[in-house]
Amino acid sequence: MKKFLLPLIAVFSFLIIGCEVEFSPNAEWKDVPVVYCLLDQDDDTIFARVEKCFLGEGSIYQYGAVSDSLNYPEGAVRVTLFEHRPNGTLDSSDFLYTTRNHQDGVFANSQQPVYYSTRPLNEQYTYSLQVRRTSDNSLLASTDPIPLIRQEEEGLFIHPSNQDRFKFLGRTDGDPACQLEWYRLVNGRRYQPNVRFYYAEEEDTLYVDLRGPVTIASTTANRVGAAYSRSVFLADLKEALKDDPNPKRYIDEVDIYLTACDENLNVYLHSIASGSSAFQTSDTYTNIHGGLGIFAARRTHLYRHIGSDNSLVPPNGLQYLVKQLGVGFE
Repeated sequence: MKKFLLPLIAVFSFLIIGCEVEFSPNAEWKDVPVVYCLLDQDDDTIFARVEKCFLGEGSIYQYGAVSDSLNYPEGAVRVTLFEHRPNGTLDSSDFLYTTRNHQDGVFANSQQPVYYSTRPLNEQYTYSLQVRRTSDNSLLASTDPIPLIRQEEEGLFIHPSNQDRFKFLGRTDGDPACQLEWYRLVNGRRYQPNVRFYYAEEEDTLYVDLRGPVTIASTTANRVGAAYSRSVFLADLKEALKDDPNPKRYIDEVDIYLTACDENLNVYLHSIASGSSAFQTSDTYTNIHGGLGIFAARRTHLYRHIGSDNSLVPPNGLQYLVKQLGVGFE
């Protein structure tokens, strides 16, 4: 199951930038729905987070600490997913209501409502979302239909290939890198490869996940790539294992995962990053009509299991370099 996105007003852990909002979030007695929902056909559950964006007079922290200022009561709204089929027919299903724990902080930290659906997604269809108030069936928020991210090529990864190992080769800038390359996914725009690095402690096989570099793909590219430099990889590995002093054995295997999202989520993430400065303002991208938030497609379950460089030969063997990190490898 995928994790739902926490609301932007609390915590948040691919071309239009600067989308204007035609309403004031400070309007008296007017709640504006905030909606977060990501579609991944590989997940067994779809989650949607729906809350209010309403600020009254006084401190934001006073309102944020009260659950009723953020959350709709159970049964107050109906969240519906619409399936648009190529032949013009339309099908729909309502999300179910549940709650999840929310981490401590200055905002309300009680059980947080979330809506979910176990309806399977079909990558040949497009999908839209609606949020309605149940008391009068009035429409609070809606989205345009979006396509899912799909794979057309039979083999996704180009490099490393099935015969290659995960290893670092020389570059002109002097910092060896593992060249990662894959075929562009249909509707995919922003990509991040992730390396799952395996190791052993006594009889247990453990792993850490290391985030590779983000790549924004051209809309016309057939192939997409990223270079994960050796120095960055080793620094990431050391940081991930710094709190684990136990003796470890090197295992020459890794999984390379590929995370991808569509243009909607790419622009949303970019708008958040560009507005992070305290000295400048930036409108956050939204594709929720009548509200705020994001409705987009992503993929997170694409991966390849391969061997990694097991050389102990200095100065470039990966197993040799890992042992020099001082994080317990014998």
